[in-house]
Amino acid sequence: MSTCITPARWEVVRITRVDVCGRPVYGPCNAVISRCIATITDSPQVTEAEPRTQTGFDGQACWTEPGCDRVDYHSLGINWSQISLDGFNFMNPSARISRNSSGEAIGRFESNVIDCSAGYAVEVWASAGGTNDMCAAGDGGEGQWYYRVYPWVTGGTPGEITMGGADEVAFPFTGRTKRGTQWGRGPYQITLQDGVPAGLPDPFDPDLDEPYWEGIVTLPPPEADCDCADVDRPIPEPATLVISGRPEESPRLTVDLWADNAGLGPVLVDWGDGSPVVEVAELTTVSHRYSDDSYGSPGGAAVIRVCDAQDPVVCAQREIPLPLPPDEPEIALGDAGTPEEPNRVTATVVLPPQAEGEVVINWGDRQTTEIVADPATLVVEAQHVYRYPGRYRVCATRAERTSFRGCQVAQVPITGS
Repeated sequence: MSTCITPARWEVVRITRVDVCGRPVYGPCNAVISRCIATITDSPQVTEAEPRTQTGFDGQACWTEPGCDRVDYHSLGINWSQISLDGFNFMNPSARISRNSSGEAIGRFESNVIDCSAGYAVEVWASAGGTNDMCAAGDGGEGQWYYRVYPWVTGGTPGEITMGGADEVAFPFTGRTKRGTQWGRGPYQITLQDGVPAGLPDPFDPDLDEPYWEGIVTLPPPEADCDCADVDRPIPEPATLVISGRPEESPRLTVDLWADNAGLGPVLVDWGDGSPVVEVAELTTVSHRYSDDSYGSPGGAAVIRVCDAQDPVVCAQREIPLPLPPDEPEIALGDAGTPEEPNRVTATVVLPPQAEGEVVINWGDRQTTEIVADPATLVVEAQHVYRYPGRYRVCATRAERTSFRGCQVAQVPITGS
């Protein structure tokens, strides 16, 4: 089931400064909220694919296969109908801002150098039209709005303006979308999820080329203000932990930890053995070796606790046995065939305690299954039906670290093999 909505009237635009990694920049004067942007033009820049043609001896075409066009990026043309000196500066930081004694922006030196090292995000809201009930959002929502966000745009090339005459005054700038954004769910509350104000329903994937997200949101757009606005650091979710050992070590008492804090900065790591808590930069691997005396025999354990450095009440923790077991999942295959589906196979995957909990099963026939393990047992069970009998290599991979996988070869159907 899906919901239809018709954008009826464009209401407000928010432009937010992002850094060289496509992450929102937090702190004072890092956003501009305006209703005085005349137009925003989205022009996809498309590379047309060449068709492939095979010719015969006589020079006539035997077959032709059409190619698939590719969108390289989206070119955004933003026409301001009101001067916003800070907003202009977000689009081209090379330009210098003049400020008075109170810090208020009162002027701007344009620059012929266009700075594309960082960039800005562009969000737009439109009120709902058509048959939608704007007050039927549910879960305490305040209505429905069409919303679109371009999380990473670089460049602010100024366009041509005419001073004088009968034309309306507009200040045009052009930028282009960039891939690899780390906007995530964004720093703002734009909609409700289970009755709680939240960001995007799903985060942008920095490994995918996703130029924008569009959809329906249930919280109203921000109030427009000519002054620049602060960008508050969002309350983080517990960090994603990737824990592994040293394959050459025996017993495995050295632990490597890597924490993804969703672009919100460093974390505090408590190894759970009385050693000092250490601050670690996000996305940085840190190592720790546990004592032979305390954890050198089977049955020992440690609880690793990782907290956000700025908001230390937000923590993730993992209890690991020591010495550390192998990092690869264990997979066992069994027969689940029926008279109607003799090629049905079941896979039972057991994750090591240091794993995050999500498994990707590759069945060996170009089909995959993503499934989350039972947190109490770290066991996953899944079934798959093969179209043809034969031998298949079935592999289970830890979703957070794809280099850790366990594989088995199955003779399908398994019964009687």
